[in-house]
Amino acid sequence: MLYWRIGRDILERQAAQGWGAKVIDRLSHDLRVAFPDMKGFSRTNLLYMRSFAEAWPDEGIVQQAVGRLPWGHNVVLLTKLKDREQRLAYAQKTIEHGWSRNVLVMQIESRLLERQGAALTNFEERLPHPQSDLARESLKDPYRFDFLGLTEKAQEREIELKAGDFKPEHLGQLGFYLTAVDRQIKTTEDRPTIGLLLCRSKNKVVAEYALGDNTQPMGIAEYKLRESLPESLETSLPSIEQIERELTEGDA
Repeated sequence: MLYWRIGRDILERQAAQGWGAKVIDRLSHDLRVAFPDMKGFSRTNLLYMRSFAEAWPDEGIVQQAVGRLPWGHNVVLLTKLKDREQRLAYAQKTIEHGWSRNVLVMQIESRLLERQGAALTNFEERLPHPQSDLARESLKDPYRFDFLGLTEKAQEREIELKAGDFKPEHLGQLGFYLTAVDRQIKTTEDRPTIGLLLCRSKNKVVAEYALGDNTQPMGIAEYKLRESLPESLETSLPSIEQIERELTEGDA
């Protein structure tokens, strides 16, 4: 809230005095003189405070959502996203899941929330509301398998993914799995079983026709593989050599 109030003060002073008045430079100097033991009053950080107050003019949102995040997370939201609703959505997900700053950067760069709920499904016709909405929002398109050890060389037989384009007959195999789950695992208290088919690519029209003919609740989404982790996250993770060395030293 302190940073938000400083940012709002900068906006008000600049509105009254103009950009040429060097409001930020003077304020940075005055704050560092008045509070020599406090950090965070550099010119760059004051510019972030100004952007923070400009992005969130409503004090209530600052108190309820973004104000619950560390300052570094808010800087990421300001620099990585331009849309207000996207910033708020990623802020809420960060609070919900406890994402670190590096994980937040990775989720934004992979467009996690934009992919969420984007898979083609027949849930609206095959599931009652609100179950259909909840099920649809739980799916993404495309899926990214950064953490599964998969690369472009992954073989279809090693994991249940369709390595080629979507074909309508793939839903027949998925339907077989759903039936097996319903008969062997599902209980009377369980909600309807839903299926998700992952393929390298799909024709939207073909997928919609295939789903329309199917009586079981299913979705179709694409998946993407990466050769490596994003640099921002990769640098924060220990190497295999470091882990092995620490384990060896611990045993000793």
